[in-house]
Amino acid sequence: MEEILRQELLAKTKQALNADDWNAVVRLWQPWVQQGDAEAEYQLAYHYLWCTPCDDEATCDQMKELLRGAAAKDHPDAIWFQATREIHPRETNPEFETELLRAGQLGSVFAQRALGVMYATGEWSGPKDLAEAARWYRLAAEKGNAESQYDLGFMLLLGEGGPKNTEEGLMWLERAGGQGEYSAFRLLVDCYENGYCDVAVDAAKAQLWRSRLEEYERLNPPGPSRRYSIDGAASQSSLKGLLDIEGVTGFAFMSGDNQFSVSYEPALITPAQLDEKIRAAGFSASPAE
Repeated sequence: MEEILRQELLAKTKQALNADDWNAVVRLWQPWVQQGDAEAEYQLAYHYLWCTPCDDEATCDQMKELLRGAAAKDHPDAIWFQATREIHPRETNPEFETELLRAGQLGSVFAQRALGVMYATGEWSGPKDLAEAARWYRLAAEKGNAESQYDLGFMLLLGEGGPKNTEEGLMWLERAGGQGEYSAFRLLVDCYENGYCDVAVDAAKAQLWRSRLEEYERLNPPGPSRRYSIDGAASQSSLKGLLDIEGVTGFAFMSGDNQFSVSYEPALITPAQLDEKIRAAGFSASPAE
């Protein structure tokens, strides 16, 4: 399927879903599904299984069959989506990891992003390998994935997984920031205002990214957070494990003081419970005043 046609169909699909008209979505993709087009099979299945309540069992089974068909034709995103929905992505599930690797090798940006996280954190049956994490992040970043652009940029600033490269690291961070990635706003402000990661202080760039950060926070007011002092070493990659704690909504490094902050949903976790979970996650950390 040609990319121009795909984008046109996706735009019309969004309009149909906004109008709660699933039959219109089917009419858009069905002619190409009937021709055996793997992209059409994946898109129709994905939009039903991900974007609707899936309250019709027969339709749900039909969409799963389409998904399996697209995966059998080596459609990378179909393989990724099938793995995440049907193989139960546990940290030590070899079948899930094999399918994720297959999807990443075939070019799925979602799988490449996930593989970067797995290698960065070591939370799978294989090894922690920062060089491999950076390689997978780079593949996803080159396809425009903002989160991977941020992670790759941060690793380059720190010299994780390869030589330190401040110029390239800032380039990827600014690309992520250009797509609205909040973590990139914060880090770029820290770099250009405070010289974090040996970046040359630049008042003009600091103001640019601070204005983007403040605008984002105005439109998306942050929830409550707690700040922790680290007794020892921690990395951006290791802190990603905090997102597995129920009620944790985000985290961020604090410049200079070997600290990080954790945002949380008070309806799901209390500050005392959060402190306990932080320690149970293996961090030698204490709440900062």
